[in-house]
Order: sequence, then structure tokens, then C-alpha cells
Amino acid sequence: MNIKKFVSKATDGLLDDVFRRSFLVSVLSSLAAIVMIVAAVPHFIDDPWPKVMAFVLLTAAVLSIAILLLTIFDRKHHYIWRRIFMTIVIFFFGYLCYDGGPQGFLHLWILLLPAFSFITFGIYEGFITSLPVFVVMELFFFGPLHSVLKYQDLNVDFRLRMTLVYLVCLLLGFFAELLRRVAAKRLSSYTENFKYASMHDSLTGLANQNLLAKYLDEMYENRTEESSLGCLFVDVDSFKNVNDKYGHLFGNVVLIRIGEILSQEKEAFVCRWGGDEYVVCFANISEDVLMRIGEKYRAEIAACRFKDYPKFHITVSVGAVVIKVDESFNFDHVLDLADFANRTAKNNGKDNVTLSKADQADA
Repeated sequence: MNIKKFVSKATDGLLDDVFRRSFLVSVLSSLAAIVMIVAAVPHFIDDPWPKVMAFVLLTAAVLSIAILLLTIFDRKHHYIWRRIFMTIVIFFFGYLCYDGGPQGFLHLWILLLPAFSFITFGIYEGFITSLPVFVVMELFFFGPLHSVLKYQDLNVDFRLRMTLVYLVCLLLGFFAELLRRVAAKRLSSYTENFKYASMHDSLTGLANQNLLAKYLDEMYENRTEESSLGCLFVDVDSFKNVNDKYGHLFGNVVLIRIGEILSQEKEAFVCRWGGDEYVVCFANISEDVLMRIGEKYRAEIAACRFKDYPKFHITVSVGAVVIKVDESFNFDHVLDLADFANRTAKNNGKDNVTLSKADQADA
């Protein structure tokens, strides 16, 4: 896989909230484990026994590694591992408040938390992670935990600045995630609209050839020994005369109305094949029932009247065929048989429903 394809695939994955959160938790839990192991080393060296803080940091590091593995191999419970990791994150940033380092250097890492929380966990869980750290920080800076700070030389100005900057970072993280959500939602809407347009006819709203091919592929994949497909190929008789005499706008009205009539059958998969041709499919249907439905379609379309032209009427020729869904079943085979059935109906004088046998078309 080249770099361009990798970046494209990674971008598509990161647009999905579940994948993005699982991916970021995996990356960040591995980094957190490394940082906590490194942070534990000075406590082993400098602290007198029992070295409680060192063992606490190592325990948190082991939990982070466990979260990493569980996130990778158990996607089903990803939200549980994510929330456990949120707890570890809150603990670790509380530790940074305690062990601020000379001039409060370690405290600067706390400012990364809001952006990290919102991007990784989303708005709701981002607040759940960021706000407890803020509370812990204030307890260390101005509350009862101030007396246990490892470094007591943090002046009031520094603590106030840290508090204000953290709040600003929290708001920036919130608005950044909010904007990302709006952009992702809009992009998702565009994607869905494009996907719909690629699978449906723009005039009638019926399935197009792409969706028909997908429907037939699914039938093939889910086939059993008894599976069959009933197919009606519907062609409007002398439709060119409609456009020439009444205009293309009225011709569109006729096509839409025919599509509505064909869609009345509950089990029908209706596709506008193109122009004035339609394909209607039924799964596991007998020839007798298929012919009955075809005749019903023919009669309803012939009886259909239009407000603007009360005397106008239209007819259709319908070819019918029932095909066994077996190894030879495919999109082209289905359409060849249906088209053969329709040509047979046309040759029989139009405005009729003609049943053709699959072996007749193959002959």
C-alpha cells in the first residue's frame, strides 16, 4: 500500500467516531505507559522505602498496557476500556500536579489535557475527563492538598496563570471538537447524499442499475438450493410519441407515475433501467404469481389517467421470466433473459404480458 492510499484509508477511518476513539486510546495508552514507567524510576531511586508512589505509577502503567491490548483485541467493549483509561488519565495528571518539578515545568503538560480529552473521547466524555483534573489541580494549588506538593515554591501568580490558561485550553478543546463534529456531520451528509444518488434514479427515485446489481449480488451470495428470482421487464409502448406530442415534461410525469404503480407491490424491487424501461424483481416467486402481478401492472397502467390530458392513456409490454439462482446466476444473465422476455411481448403485439422460459432465451 502506497502512502497516498494509506493516508486516505486512515482519514476515512478517523472520520468514524468508534474507530477514532479506539485508535487514539490505543496510541495514548501506550504513550502513557511509557511515561509512567519513566516517571516511576526516580521514585525507586530517590524515595525511601516503601516507595509507594513508584509502585502506584507502575500499576497505572500496567493498566495502560492492558487497556491498549483490550482496545485492540476486544472492540465490542471499547467504551468500557475507554472509561477505565479516562480514570488512569485523571490519576496521572493529578500526579503531575503533585510532582510539578522545578518552576512547575511538569504542570505545563496538564494544559494538553483538554484538547487531548475532547479529541479522543468527544464532548461529553471530554468534560468528564477535563473537569476532574481541573478540580484536582485547584485542590493542589489553593486547597487542602497544597501542603503535600513535592515542590512548595510555586508562587501565587504562577498558580493563577495556570488556572486561567487551563480554562482557556478547556474552552478551545471544546470548540475544536464541536467544529470537528459539525464538519464530520456535514461530510457524512454529503457522503450519504452522494451514495444515495449513485444508487437511485434522479427522476423517479427508483433504484438504478448500480443498486440492481447490488441486489442481484446479494441474492447470489445468500442463495440456497431452492432460491429463484422472478423478473419483469417493463417497456412503455411507443413512448417516443408521448415526448413528441405532449413534450418531455409530461413524459417525465408519465414515467414517474408508472414507477409509482410498479412500486405498489410490497415485495417488489423496482429499478428504472433507463429511458422508458423498468426492471421489477421478486425473490422466490412462482411463474403463476409473477404473471398475475405482471397482468395487474399492465391493467393499472392502461387504466391510468392524467389530469392535464384526460383522454391520454399509455400501455406497456411486460416480459416475465423466473430464473433459478445457481452458480450461473449473474447480472448480465438476468437482464438477457428479461430483455428476451420483453422482446417476445413486443412481438406479440404490445400491451400484453408474456412469460418466457429461461431455456428458450439460452437456445
